[in-house]
Amino acid sequence: MTTTQLVLSVLAFSSPLTCLAGYFSLTIMSTGSTAPVAFVIVTVVLLIFSVGYMAMTKHMPRPGAFYAYISEGLGRRMGLAAAFLATLSYTVIGMGVYCFAGLTVTDLVSKYGGPDIPWWTGTLVVWLIISTLGYFNVEVSAKVLMWVMFVEVSIVMIFNVAVIGQGGKDGLSLAPFDVPQFFSNGDVAVGLLFAMLVFIGFEATALYRDEVREPNKTIPRATYIAVFFIGILYTLTVWVMVMAFGSDAQQVATSDTAGMFGLAADNYIGVWFSNIATALVVTAVLASLLSIHNASTRYLFNLSADGALPKAFGAVHGRHRSPYRASLAISALGFAGVALFALAHSDPAKAYGQLAGLGNAGVFILMALVSVAVVVWFRRHGREKGERLWATTIAPSISAIAMISLVGFALFNFDLVAGESSSNWILLLVLAGSFVAGLIVATVVKIRRPEQFLRLGGIDR
Repeated sequence: MTTTQLVLSVLAFSSPLTCLAGYFSLTIMSTGSTAPVAFVIVTVVLLIFSVGYMAMTKHMPRPGAFYAYISEGLGRRMGLAAAFLATLSYTVIGMGVYCFAGLTVTDLVSKYGGPDIPWWTGTLVVWLIISTLGYFNVEVSAKVLMWVMFVEVSIVMIFNVAVIGQGGKDGLSLAPFDVPQFFSNGDVAVGLLFAMLVFIGFEATALYRDEVREPNKTIPRATYIAVFFIGILYTLTVWVMVMAFGSDAQQVATSDTAGMFGLAADNYIGVWFSNIATALVVTAVLASLLSIHNASTRYLFNLSADGALPKAFGAVHGRHRSPYRASLAISALGFAGVALFALAHSDPAKAYGQLAGLGNAGVFILMALVSVAVVVWFRRHGREKGERLWATTIAPSISAIAMISLVGFALFNFDLVAGESSSNWILLLVLAGSFVAGLIVATVVKIRRPEQFLRLGGIDR
């Protein structure tokens, strides 16, 4: 994979078009016209996080993303617990997006005069496509994602240019970037949380260490480019969305959260454009699922390669050079999860919210642990590695405080992340259970196979 392909794979995880049609209006609803400030703050926080993350990357010999970093910094037990949590998080996010994909496909079929079909039929079609692409070499997925992302970003930029070109509703203004106003207007924490959700996936760059050219250069470069690009694109687009509705932006976001983008597209470009954008949401969801599937697959593959899971999942296809068995396992888990929701006649929209919320909360926890791990690791190795104090202590300490605060808010306000439900406490138990399971497995491996324990995290692989 090249730097461009890696960046686009990360961008696909959150999907610009899906964010435009959903998360942006939620942020505007929470923080009003100053919503762009939330994206600026989150971009800065993630760039600070990336400083320590990438400084440590230069000294990591093996892939594994968060799993490897936490193993190095906080020990192999914590590392394996984090790996179990990460695998669960990415897998359930994928299950949730499968549910959303089913809704998107069936809505599109109905909109264009097709028959009413159950949501799970649309999910099955999407699942077959993702399972097939995931089986092959990552280059195949990268080429698909490159074209889909090109179309998505083009749609978003056409919308931005149209609104800016017409001067918005009340004229163009930089007032939405008023930081003091942001902190005094609306629910700041909720707005930051929704802004953070659209960046989920940028951390997956390190998972492809064995599949990129010159990983020591490509991975840091791709990570910074991804954060910068996502931050600039999304900040600009949220500002444009506010300009499209002017002083009524928060009111529209509250009264018609899901339809806000459609209304703006109709007003500034035409119904034909919003129809095209709606149809392309299906390809956007496909791209997002493919990126999520690839990340989950590589976590499973790395765990197998380190001896924490059966060796079968660590097999590499002789022709395609892909972790095909791990990919098939993730496909099977996705199918099983969706099948359970379908057989239980669950509301797919609610299932999407709960599963995505569960997975996102897990990723927030992982980012907090990585920040702490970077500080601890460089406290032991900083001088001999010749890194600057900013990269080894200051930046990761700032990001650790920010991430721990975010985790605390997300867990104590889990209904905001996953949607209101009396069963949300069960989801939090599942989250904790995956972490505890990892600790138990690591302890058992240390007692029964001490030589294998030394391989956890890819440290001595």
